[in-house]
Amino acid sequence: MEKIKNIKAIQFLDSRTAETIQLEIETENFKAVAAIPQGKSTGKYEAIFLPAKEAIENIENKIKPILIGKEPDFKVFDEEMIRLDGTNTKSNLGANAILAVSLATARLQANIEGKPPYNFLSQFFSKNFQTKKAGNPVLLMNLINGGLHAAAGPEIQEYLILVNEKSPKESVNLGAGTYRKLGKILKCNIGDEGGYVPREKDNEFPLEVISKILKEKGVQDKVGLGLDVAASGFFENEKYKIGGKKLSKNEFLDFYFKLTDKFDLKLIEDPFSEDDPKSFGKLLLEKSGLIVVGDDLTVTNLERLKDAKEKNLISGIIVKVNQIGSLSETIDVINYAKKNEIKVIISHRSGETNDAFISDLAVASGAWGLKAGAPARGERVAKYNRLIEIEEEKNN
Repeated sequence: MEKIKNIKAIQFLDSRTAETIQLEIETENFKAVAAIPQGKSTGKYEAIFLPAKEAIENIENKIKPILIGKEPDFKVFDEEMIRLDGTNTKSNLGANAILAVSLATARLQANIEGKPPYNFLSQFFSKNFQTKKAGNPVLLMNLINGGLHAAAGPEIQEYLILVNEKSPKESVNLGAGTYRKLGKILKCNIGDEGGYVPREKDNEFPLEVISKILKEKGVQDKVGLGLDVAASGFFENEKYKIGGKKLSKNEFLDFYFKLTDKFDLKLIEDPFSEDDPKSFGKLLLEKSGLIVVGDDLTVTNLERLKDAKEKNLISGIIVKVNQIGSLSETIDVINYAKKNEIKVIISHRSGETNDAFISDLAVASGAWGLKAGAPARGERVAKYNRLIEIEEEKNN
């Protein structure tokens, strides 16, 4: 039986040149690696990341000693690390330290069993609650960046297209073609997640130009439009400051009604602040066909998700492994969401690495969607390419 021989973490750069962690874990005959992403637009209720150097010291001095010599089992390891940390926010060991070990261990187990990660991980998800064909998630591609992810441009953080072709490869190609055409029109720089940053600050302009491209390509009926507003970023004194105005909660709700009607929006992520949950419920109630998605509101936290479900606040949830800080807890969130018919969207972070674990997670869990940024920059493209690789593996 394979047992843990060594755990080694090093300081690594994410896509924004911030310091993060890459961790290698090995037994006598197998090894695996995981690199940890980091967010910039973070929810106030997320698990706590420690500075990379401090997290690495915790791995070396506190986590490694309790795991060396044990059979690899990410669920058991997660329980031991969470117990050792002893806080609700993972502030002692650091969510980044715990997550690095958690993900690398899961990969190691897959390697030992001779399975690709998506195949190994699939056993941990409820098969009775598949909402769509596993392996073909809707791609939420970020074409235009604003807000905290861009130095200029509109206040809304992400302008998304929702692509769901017959296969992941077809979806990727359609999204990438749309992105290339948009680039020829805008001729501008890109933001943290690879989306273009237009010079125009008008919040409707991106929707107008993307809609025009979709019509010209003749795909407006098969590609949806969505937004990640990240509204917590401009919520102050119970008002939303946007477009040079300070809008009340009801006025901001009307703003969404108009946008949704004008551009036939299919999805809005974080339309309100995490401290304004009732507005989520109002939007969901008034726009029954709109997918209202929680991110900062739910932060991949089971208790917060249960609260959102009980109050009927959302119909979709962003799942980010680093928001909660362990794979086991992430799996619990996904299974609860699927059981309660809440659409699961596996998501990257703005500070990414070339690690494509989330693509395997999306396929393994039968997630409704995968959000991996623009089809540009290596750390984003890696996720889309991994989806195509998985498709090829499953077809052979």
